[in-house]
Amino acid sequence: MASSEVHEDAEALYEDAPVAYASTLVDGTIIRANRTLERWTGFDRAGLIGARRLQDLLAPGGRIYYETHYAPLLQMQQSVREIAVELVRADGGRLPVLMSSSLVTDCEGQPVAVRTTFVGATERRRYERELLSARLDAETRARSAVALVHAHDAVLLVDDEGRIELLNPAAERILGVSSADAVGRLAEDAIESWREISGVPVGRVPEASETRVVPAPRGEHERWLAVAAVDAGDGVVYTIRDVTGERELDRLRSDLVATVSHELRTPLTGVYGAAVTLSGRHDELTPEGRRGLLEMLVEQTRRLVRIVDEILVATRLDTGAFESEIDVFDVREALAVLDSTPGAHRVLVSAEEPLLVRADLDRLRQAVGNLVDNALKYSTGPVRVEVEPRSLFVRIAVADEGPGIPAGERERIFEKFFRLDPDQRSGVSGTGLGLYIARELVVRMGGRIGLLRGEGGARFYIDVPAG
Repeated sequence: MASSEVHEDAEALYEDAPVAYASTLVDGTIIRANRTLERWTGFDRAGLIGARRLQDLLAPGGRIYYETHYAPLLQMQQSVREIAVELVRADGGRLPVLMSSSLVTDCEGQPVAVRTTFVGATERRRYERELLSARLDAETRARSAVALVHAHDAVLLVDDEGRIELLNPAAERILGVSSADAVGRLAEDAIESWREISGVPVGRVPEASETRVVPAPRGEHERWLAVAAVDAGDGVVYTIRDVTGERELDRLRSDLVATVSHELRTPLTGVYGAAVTLSGRHDELTPEGRRGLLEMLVEQTRRLVRIVDEILVATRLDTGAFESEIDVFDVREALAVLDSTPGAHRVLVSAEEPLLVRADLDRLRQAVGNLVDNALKYSTGPVRVEVEPRSLFVRIAVADEGPGIPAGERERIFEKFFRLDPDQRSGVSGTGLGLYIARELVVRMGGRIGLLRGEGGARFYIDVPAG
C-alpha cells in the first residue's frame, strides 16, 4: 500500500472519526479541530480555529467547572478522563458529551498544547435516564411490596378469569387462606366467602369505588367484611377489612340505648306517678296511702341508682379505670352484706368457719351480690350461698332452684347486655350487666368465675385466692 494512501486513510480517520477531536493551546484557544466537531457544534472551521477557546463551547456550568477544576487538574495529572459536559451548538442547542484531555509538553516538560476528545453521550444519557427510571420504579415497587406486606387491610388481585394472582398476609389472615395454596386458583374455589365478596360493585378508580359490608361467616363464627373493588385493567383489586368488631360495638351501643331506655322507663314512670300524686292529692291521701307512695319513691329511686351504677361500673371496667385494693380478710365479711339485700329472707348463707381470702373486699361483695341478685330474679325458692375451702383458693357457690340456663346459652351468659329473656316477657328486669360486671371484677382480683353443670336451677361459683 502506498504511503499517500495510508496518509489519506489516517487523515480521513481523524477528520470523520466517530468522536470529535480538538487541539488547543494551554489557554484553551482552538488550533485544530476535525470535521466531526464541526458537525456536532454547527460551527465551520473558521468559526472554531483561532476564533474560540475550548471552554467557550461548553455550557455555563461546564465552563465554570473547566476553569476551576478541569484545567488545574489537567496541569497536575497531565490528563483528565470522561468528564460529562454539554457542548453548546451554534443554534443554541446542547449536546451531551464525555470530554477527555491530555497535556502535550516539550522536551523540557513545559506544557505547549492540549489534545481533547469528545465522545457523544446522547444515547448514554438516555440509557442512564431509563436506568434511573427503572431503578426508581423498582424501588417504588419494593416499597409498595413492603407496605402491602404490613398493611392491616387485606389486598387481593384477581385476574379476568377469576384466578387469584396476589394476596397479602392480611388477606391470608382475614380470608383464612395461604398464598401458596390460593395463588393461581379460582377465587370461588379458594375462598369460602367469595360469592359475597365478588358481589361488591367494581369501580374504575379507588376514590369512586363503593365499599359494602357483607357477611362472611367462617365455620360457626359470624364475620362481617367491608369490601371495595377497583378495576385494574386486566383484573380487579379487592381491599377487604374485617369490621366484625365494629359491628359488635355498634350492636353493644344499640343494646345499651335500648336497655337503658327500657330499664329507666319503668322506675321513672313510678317515681313520676308517685310524685305527681303526692303533690296534687296530698291532703286527700290517708297516712297509709302517703306511706305507700313514699315507699314506692324510695324503691324506684333505689332501682334507678342501681341501674346507673351498673352502667358506670361497666364503663369504668371497659376503659381500664377500675382499680382493685387487694387485702387479706375473712370471706364472711364479703357475705355479711347479703343480710341487707332485698329478698334476704330467701338467701341461705352457709359460712360458719373463718376463711381468709386475698381479694378486694368491696369488689368481692359486689360480685357475690350480683350473683345473688341474679338468682333471686330467676327463682322463687331459696338461694343458697356456700363457702368451701380448697388448697389454693376459697370457693363461693351461689345456687338457685329456678329454670336453669339452657346448654346453648352457657357460653354467653357473662357477655355484656346478654339476657336469657331479651324481650322481658317473663317480667324479669335488668340491664344484662350483672354477670358481666361480676366476671370482670373477679378476674381483676386474680380469681375466676363460672357456671357449674348440674340438673335443676343454676349454680355459679367464684374462686378467690386463699389468704
